[in-house]
Amino acid sequence: MFSTPSLRVRRKQTEDNDASQSERKKQATESIRPAWLAPLQQPEASQVKAFSGEDGRALGFRSDFTNNDNRGGDLFASGDTPEERDDSEDEAAMDSGQLRVLLRGDSHAVFAVASFPEQVSGFLKAAHIRGDPVSCGASAGAQFAYAASASTCLVWAYGTESYSSVYKLDMPPSANGSREAPVVSLISDTTPGDVGVLACNRSGQMRYWDRVVFGLGGTLQYLSVDINPSLQNDSCIRAAQAYADLVVVATQRGKLFQVSLGDTAGISVRTLSRSSSSTGAGGVLERVSSFLGSSQPLGVSPSDSLIGIAAGARTEMRQSREILMLTRTRLFKWVVSRSHADRLLYSFDIFRVISHAISERFGQDIDATMLDVAATSTGEVCILLSMQVASAGDQTRLAVAVFRSANSSVEPSIVALWSLESTYDSSDILLSCLVLPNGGPGLFVVLPSAVTALALPATSSSDCPAFETSVSFRNSDAVVGFGTGTDSSLEIICSLSGILRMAIDTDCLQSQGPDAVFSSGTPLNSHAALSTDEDPVGIDSAWPKPALQASRPTGSPTSQTRLFITQLEQAVFFDSPHSPLSFSIVSNSSGMDAALQAAVMQVSRSILDSSSRFIAVRLDTSAHLRERLRRAHAIIRTLYTNGLVDKLDLDTRVNLSATAEKLAAAIALWSHQNDVWARQHDSPAAQLLPNAADAFFESRGLRSRDALRELLQHHTRSVGDLVVFLHGRIPALRRALDVSERGAHDSRLVAFEASRIAVVATLAALRYRFRHSELYALDSNFSEELWTASAEMTDILAERLENIYSLCRDLSSRHCAPIYERMQLAVLPGDIGPDGADISILDEAVCVDFNQSIPSDLVANLASNNDPYVSDMALLRDCINIVGPLANLCFRSFLDRIAFTETNSALDAAAALIHRYNTLRSRVLLGLVALGRVHMAFRLSEEYRDLTTLVVLVFTADTANAANHLGRYIDQFGSDFAKALFAYYERRQAWASLLHTRDNAMMDQLLKEFIDASEQESSHGPMAQIGWIHDVKLCDFGGAAAKLARAARDSDDISQARTMLSLSKLSFVALEGLDTVSARSSEIKSSAYSRLEDTLELFELQDSMRRFIAELIESNQQKEDYSNSRAAESTTKGDSESGKDAYDAALLTTTPELRHSRPAFYTLYCDFLRRLLAGRVVSTEAMLDALTFPDNMQGAKDHFINERYCLAVDILSRSGSSLAKRAQAAALRSIWRRVFISDDWKAIHLRLSASSVTDAALRSELAATNLYRTLRQCLVSRELPHPDCYVIPADAWVAIDDFEYFADSRYCLQLSDCLEGTTIDTIINEYKLEEKYLSLAVDNGLAGYYEETLRIVVEEAKNVYRQQESRADCGMGDDVQDKDTKNTKDEYENDVDMDSE
Repeated sequence: MFSTPSLRVRRKQTEDNDASQSERKKQATESIRPAWLAPLQQPEASQVKAFSGEDGRALGFRSDFTNNDNRGGDLFASGDTPEERDDSEDEAAMDSGQLRVLLRGDSHAVFAVASFPEQVSGFLKAAHIRGDPVSCGASAGAQFAYAASASTCLVWAYGTESYSSVYKLDMPPSANGSREAPVVSLISDTTPGDVGVLACNRSGQMRYWDRVVFGLGGTLQYLSVDINPSLQNDSCIRAAQAYADLVVVATQRGKLFQVSLGDTAGISVRTLSRSSSSTGAGGVLERVSSFLGSSQPLGVSPSDSLIGIAAGARTEMRQSREILMLTRTRLFKWVVSRSHADRLLYSFDIFRVISHAISERFGQDIDATMLDVAATSTGEVCILLSMQVASAGDQTRLAVAVFRSANSSVEPSIVALWSLESTYDSSDILLSCLVLPNGGPGLFVVLPSAVTALALPATSSSDCPAFETSVSFRNSDAVVGFGTGTDSSLEIICSLSGILRMAIDTDCLQSQGPDAVFSSGTPLNSHAALSTDEDPVGIDSAWPKPALQASRPTGSPTSQTRLFITQLEQAVFFDSPHSPLSFSIVSNSSGMDAALQAAVMQVSRSILDSSSRFIAVRLDTSAHLRERLRRAHAIIRTLYTNGLVDKLDLDTRVNLSATAEKLAAAIALWSHQNDVWARQHDSPAAQLLPNAADAFFESRGLRSRDALRELLQHHTRSVGDLVVFLHGRIPALRRALDVSERGAHDSRLVAFEASRIAVVATLAALRYRFRHSELYALDSNFSEELWTASAEMTDILAERLENIYSLCRDLSSRHCAPIYERMQLAVLPGDIGPDGADISILDEAVCVDFNQSIPSDLVANLASNNDPYVSDMALLRDCINIVGPLANLCFRSFLDRIAFTETNSALDAAAALIHRYNTLRSRVLLGLVALGRVHMAFRLSEEYRDLTTLVVLVFTADTANAANHLGRYIDQFGSDFAKALFAYYERRQAWASLLHTRDNAMMDQLLKEFIDASEQESSHGPMAQIGWIHDVKLCDFGGAAAKLARAARDSDDISQARTMLSLSKLSFVALEGLDTVSARSSEIKSSAYSRLEDTLELFELQDSMRRFIAELIESNQQKEDYSNSRAAESTTKGDSESGKDAYDAALLTTTPELRHSRPAFYTLYCDFLRRLLAGRVVSTEAMLDALTFPDNMQGAKDHFINERYCLAVDILSRSGSSLAKRAQAAALRSIWRRVFISDDWKAIHLRLSASSVTDAALRSELAATNLYRTLRQCLVSRELPHPDCYVIPADAWVAIDDFEYFADSRYCLQLSDCLEGTTIDTIINEYKLEEKYLSLAVDNGLAGYYEETLRIVVEEAKNVYRQQESRADCGMGDDVQDKDTKNTKDEYENDVDMDSE
């Protein structure tokens, strides 16, 4: 029994829980935040120290600006959805003075320090539009930054809100009109909140502002100096700050100028003594060097140019500092001081030393280019250079060379050469800069699109840096400048985002060593580290792996998985549309990437279980769950953006989607339960979900003070199991409550609440899946079972659907009679009919007219906003409203379950599921109509393409608009809906509606296909009788003729068959009148027209025979002797009144001897006459037997009867399409055998064997036989081909195959109908009796008489042709006709003569 705690107890528990949660959150937050990341608070203005070290230096490239702040757009639909990105907390952190974390790893982080002021942002965009070069820089110590063009420099403070102004400085005008940006240095001293500015353009004009903020003259008061005369066609391009009042400016050709800013006279500039070209007058050092034999000059070669300049370590001399200058080939080292004279310590060919070291290290022909120089605080010199293999094309790598510096001209040695793992665009490499803030140990390589951070190891001779990682920037937010900060941080200026800060934990890295570092921290965008076991072509294959890289991560699957995990975590937890960072991930696998799949699943599981170190503990459960859902969705969004979705197999994508779906379901369940708690009801239904969570934990051996919160936060993967567990408890709970009236009310609430919980959880999951199915690339075939389509979940949804419908029936019977009457009136598919069978969707009982609407006052009462826990009418309303969504979820679960079952080849189980789904779907959809939710029924029918139910709904729920619905659905669903509509009409036998559904070409063609398909299934069905009407409508007269002929052959009524054949013949006539005939009609015309005429003649012959038999009976009905004999025969046969006429005709046309000697044939003959007189169609073989069996036709005057043997042969000759060859041969032998035995050859032989028999007597005797008459009619009258239609006596015997045919096919169907006492054995015996009669005839000379009779008939045939020839000679034909007639006669006579011989 569920119990409800009191409000006071729950409040006390909530307060204790909140206090404990707050303390745990504080401890957890302090424990997971590294010390090097704290404090996040901005330093106060009074704490700003004097800047000592290298000032911010502008990158020498243009910034790339764009107005598209939301790069890539939002992948989510508009609206308040949990998975949308929410940056409100980040904005609040910026407003409170905290730095917004853009990226955080184990040993590095990137923060958003400050955005651009509006004036600066406009200035940069305008410069970009004009194409003016811009230089930017920052001073982290003074918290000032600048942006300068050729004419203007803007300076602003970004570290404090006290000084929010932007100061505009006019740059010195260029003597040669150059548009290049000037060299700017920010000069900071002990004055807090202010900064000085030194600007020097390319032509040597300098301006110096001592105070920008507090200067007495403002920005218009400055000092200036011009060194253009000393340049000698040179240009100033770099500056290095030795001290706060001492700056060294370098020119393109390597000339150095020392600028002192603290003189009372203003600015003093002097040229360093040995910085002029070697062509000038040398000093003492140069002359001494030459005297000692040194071949290396101390000056800069005219062909050489400056690469970089950097401030080095301090010296023993007061206010002295080393200055390093790097040219394309040489490295120079000076000592500058304001108190002492400058000194050139050494100059040597650094390019030769580096090339030699590279050759020894890599062993290949590598082209090296020096890019920049920097000095460490311990005196080592770091040079940034690019290396390119000659055979590798444009593929270039960056490297850092470390020299141990000396204060003499002795050539230094390289102590370290590190090839960077990160790769960059070749266009960015030439613009790269090397920065060592305060001499290290943090080292940064700055490019327009990325910044690589390294940590110098504790010993400079180490094989690799202590740490390396790279951070990429979006193309629209490139790096335009930087400034040095502390020992381990760098200020980065981006074109759109403003000022960022990148920091690394150098102390921890140096203490751990490189092995520990590379096992925990990996670069963000290191393509080399992404390599698989086989090096990707074009990157690592061109570079050897020297021994110094042995300690770095290899391409093993484990290291690749770790790398992908790091990259995914950074992208998932720190990427946003407004972030300037680019979180790109690359997979070099050609197919599915197993390492990527493992990393994706590990990150996904850490989010689902709330075990990720980046997920902060929150007291607000809703916010906590929404944050995790956003992170889970960010996984697939990151993979989709980087084009890696196809690297995951379907199972991985399904599991990835299931993680987000369960989080969405958890959010929905928690929100739903909060709404229930807010109503403060004491019903057990209000605590249904929390109590189920408690019991669920207990069943697994767990305990918690707040089980539901604990489960949703830390056991989210069990959300589906919780729903299944809850519904397993519902029956027992309802039985316990149904003992009283109040308990019955609570029981109904429990059933309703259980259905709502199922809807809330499943709907949230499916809504997420379908909204983002394109991202996950999900299809309808799943090899892995979906948690929303498990067998338990499918059964639960189906059970909830049935229960909620029963609950609606129960509530409506108590409180809403109109709805109850509609539900009682409805007959649903699957119900048991009166005959005990299941009712089909197309049965007449299902189509109940529900067009009568529910009363308006009842609708208003149902639409009221009463609480379902208080009002039964409100409960009925909510139950009715939940049926539609629950049906939608149930149908989707069934479809997913069926797809999973079919994919796993469980065809029997899939077939059972399909049957169950179809029945449930039609029941629910028609049940919605009874509940008054017609619109929902139509909508679900359309969505799930239940077209049969949709047709029934059109004619049941909205008959007034049936025509509009049919037209719209035909346009929407096409042929599928049309077939369902045709099937509905066919079931209702609405033939007129079927043939006039819609008058257009598409529907006519679909109806034709439907009719053809129905004819193939049932050739004797009604469609075969009406299909020709539609063919006539389509002017397909050939098709109509074929259908009519087939219907005639299938018809059992001879009058109908003749009518059908006549119409078929008319269709052929109409086909002849068409100008164009379809291919099918042409084929029918050529092959079936002759068969049509033969069949029609056969039916006309049957009708003629029926008339003859009827006239025969009518003419003999008055004879008394005939009546007596008929009565006697009828008594013996036991015939009924309906068959008396048939027996009368049989008696009149047969002799008693025939009836008694062959009773089986006589019985078959009577059956034929009965069918014939009844107007029924008989078979061709039966017709042949009826023509040849009777032996009492001599007195008939009808020539139809006199030629019956010849007519039988003629009919058989035209039955090739209806009879098989085997049947034709047997029938032909039977016809001629009966012709042969119809004459008394014994008597004829006695008369002709006597003496004195003349030829005339012979001819007269033979001419009186049936054989003569049959041969003459066949050869002369009908001209039947010889010998195909003739059989000689020797071949007229019954073949062995004929007996098998008679037993298997010929008589089996006729004997099974009505012929009692007649068996196949008796029939075969009578065939053998015919053979006996034939044998007697042969013994009496039949063979010779046959040949003589045939000769006589041939002579008569010749006479006939001669008479035709004589008539033709008299003018009854032209010459051509005479010739044709003569040829035909000759050919015929020759054929007959040869056959006779």
